Amino acid sequence: MVVGYGTILIRLFGVNSLKEKRSIVRSLIHELKKKFEISAIEAGKQDSKDYILMGIAFVTLSEKDTEAKFDNIESYVEGFYTIEDFTYDFHHY
Repeated sequence: MVVGYGTILIRLFGVNSLKEKRSIVRSLIHELKKKFEISAIEAGKQDSKDYILMGIAFVTLSEKDTEAKFDNIESYVEGFYTIEDFTYDFHHY
């Protein structure tokens, strides 16, 4: 088994309040969990209206599947938001 984990730093534009940002974060986390069957949380920058820092994690059977899932997640998020940084790693168990 391979455990994949990473962080996604997303730049937001046109967000006027933290309440509006929280709504976006909740929606994005729900969609990622539903579409990709991963664990996702807001991992930092909770007081910033301009950025979302998300942590994600999941388990796959092979390194190839892990890389493909990371690529799919990145493409999906980029379709809606501007990604400033996407770092990830994985470990074999």
